Amino acid sequence: MSESNQPTTLERTPFFRPRTFLVGLLAGLVLCSAIARTVSQRSYHRGFLRFFPAISPEAQYYPTIEEMRGIVRTACRPDQVLVVVGGNSIFNGVGQPPEKLWTVELQRLLGDRYGVVNLAFRGAMCTDAGAAVAESLRHEFPRQIYIANSAPLAPPAPYGLEPYRYMIWEARSRGLLETFAARDALIADYKRDFMSWGQRFDVWGLGWLDRGLRFRDLWNWVGYRYIFTIRNPVTPHMMAAVWPRRDFEDHESDFEDIPTSDRFRPENNDIEMKITRAFSQHFLLKDWKGNWRPIPLLQREFEGAAKGAFPDDLKARTLIMLSRNSSVYLRQLSADELRREDAAYSYGVAEWKKMGYASADYGRDYEDGDFGDRTHLTATGGRKLAAQVADQVRQISMNLGYLGQTTSHP
Repeated sequence: MSESNQPTTLERTPFFRPRTFLVGLLAGLVLCSAIARTVSQRSYHRGFLRFFPAISPEAQYYPTIEEMRGIVRTACRPDQVLVVVGGNSIFNGVGQPPEKLWTVELQRLLGDRYGVVNLAFRGAMCTDAGAAVAESLRHEFPRQIYIANSAPLAPPAPYGLEPYRYMIWEARSRGLLETFAARDALIADYKRDFMSWGQRFDVWGLGWLDRGLRFRDLWNWVGYRYIFTIRNPVTPHMMAAVWPRRDFEDHESDFEDIPTSDRFRPENNDIEMKITRAFSQHFLLKDWKGNWRPIPLLQREFEGAAKGAFPDDLKARTLIMLSRNSSVYLRQLSADELRREDAAYSYGVAEWKKMGYASADYGRDYEDGDFGDRTHLTATGGRKLAAQVADQVRQISMNLGYLGQTTSHP
């Protein structure tokens, strides 16, 4: 036998056969995908109330759409009206420990006919995270209300905001969101104007692979239950960096433990006032009568974004609450600035309603003690917000005929 016809050592060894390896690899991928699909059907989060830093992108933990859908299924029964809370750190409840969280109070006020799930994240927009999860569950929980907060006349972004934009891409790649022309056009414009070819390919490729393999769901389950392997700003040192995420508690500090004088420090006043004024000064101008009016170009921009932010059939069940700043800073505004401020919120609420949403603002008549800083609420402020939102939720439920139904299907 010639040397060229003799089997190689790799081919002769009983410990490796290419076909066996490929079959084993395929079987392993199928098994891992099956495990990921199974574990994400229901929540594996212990006593979930919200996403706190150790289980958020702040700690390199990126909750998946299926993971959050599982949280909703565990928290809300089919016979309840689902209430999903999205938005930013205000609605997440920064400054409110778990036992004082405003969405816990909201659940208490609404009672057993409703199931409240807080999917807000620090720095998120009204179109991020909770919005995608609620829409993806529109058939499974057709009696649902989505709530999020925003600033007056600030255009929503249907393509999401970093670092939460991946949730929108993930939901779209899995076919969980509606086909809605106005939103699709805005997303296409964003991809064309702000994403390179390589970035667009990366989004498509990762979405395609994860749709089949579900590696993100599997990784999060392993990272939450067994071991985490990424050092991050929340756990920068070993051994805490490798602890499973379930070993971390929600230790949110309590604004009510901080004296009011320390919440609103004089050295921060100038920058906080600059931010407060910006909530209205960039969107409104005076007309010839001296009345504050929205700048037409910005108004059209807002209306275009709001029109495409949510599908038309979901707008009536979407409540956008406009967040006001603390009375500590509002009373430092001049009379004319305060008129501009009120006009901005009045126009903001009216614009959202004109686009088909439910909307209201909050905080105008709140007291100093209701705020932990310029924008975040203390537990007392959270209770006031919960009472306002509960009234809005009941009204939306009545308008949509939810309260006369005994099952999840209309």
